[in-house]
Amino acid sequence: MTVLRVEKVKKSFRGEMSLAKREVLHGVSLHLSSGEIMGFLGPNGAGKTTTIKIMLGLTRPDSGEVRILERPAGDRSAMARVGYLPENPYFYPHLSLDEFLGFCGQMSGMGREGMQRRISEVIELVGLIQHRGQRIKGFSKGMLQRAGLAQAILHKPDLLILDEPFSGLDPLGRVMVRDLLLEMKRRGTTIFFSSHILPDMETLCDRTCIIREGVIVRHLGLDELIRLGEGKIEVTARGCGDDAVEAVREYIESRSDTGDETFLVVKKQEFLRTVMQVLYNHGSEILRVVTKHPTLEEVFLSEISGRRKNKGAGGSKRESAVSRKGVRAR
Repeated sequence: MTVLRVEKVKKSFRGEMSLAKREVLHGVSLHLSSGEIMGFLGPNGAGKTTTIKIMLGLTRPDSGEVRILERPAGDRSAMARVGYLPENPYFYPHLSLDEFLGFCGQMSGMGREGMQRRISEVIELVGLIQHRGQRIKGFSKGMLQRAGLAQAILHKPDLLILDEPFSGLDPLGRVMVRDLLLEMKRRGTTIFFSSHILPDMETLCDRTCIIREGVIVRHLGLDELIRLGEGKIEVTARGCGDDAVEAVREYIESRSDTGDETFLVVKKQEFLRTVMQVLYNHGSEILRVVTKHPTLEEVFLSEISGRRKNKGAGGSKRESAVSRKGVRAR
């Protein structure tokens, strides 16, 4: 079942110093199936938050269509099954966490029966059980982020949409959120989130979608990420001098050094035996040999830097217009 479908969405905003409109989303399309986790990746101003607001019916597109759970964006019956954490959530500071979640539960249409039990469950899940009676105005940034996640999952949504869910969290908080999202996926929740923390995204996501200047530039599944590195092997050696590296230069793609360890990426599988023999003959100690594939961060940086070079070489008029001062995608 397709839980979320975005089809050819376009959106324009007026500039700060002009009444003229500039298009900031250029036919964005993506889809998310039941039980998947999709990461939404892009630099600041790429259009991630604008896209999310359109998904939720908070902003209307100029053209295109969004459907959530087979219903139009903003449909009340569909939205009752959606949990949302904005990038900068607002809280009523005079309320305790218990009171705030009780208010959110009522707004979500939860009945009184069982709501207090569910509130206790989510407070424990996000690690705030000792602070449930404390007023929110005394919460740290990380505690506020946890409280925001608690309200998003309170009513057991079928679709969870998170805008920068790891913002403000310490390493322990990030691990907690990762584990919680994976557990929700195991139970069938579909999750769509944006983040700048790429290792977390790579750990969590079934697929990622990269957006730049309002254009989807790449869809990438974890299986494809692994296939990008097929045939490449990384050899780690100790005592590998420049003469040894020079002797295998035609067989390797790159070299890097950390302390007394040298990392060599072999171009092809069939070159591995030769590289290892040459290193051994030069007195190097082979420490390990592993399959090498690019990280999500490397793919992302390659996409962004490559398109910047293309833009500098001529680029499209549309990209040039979008990047002018005065209009930015949110």
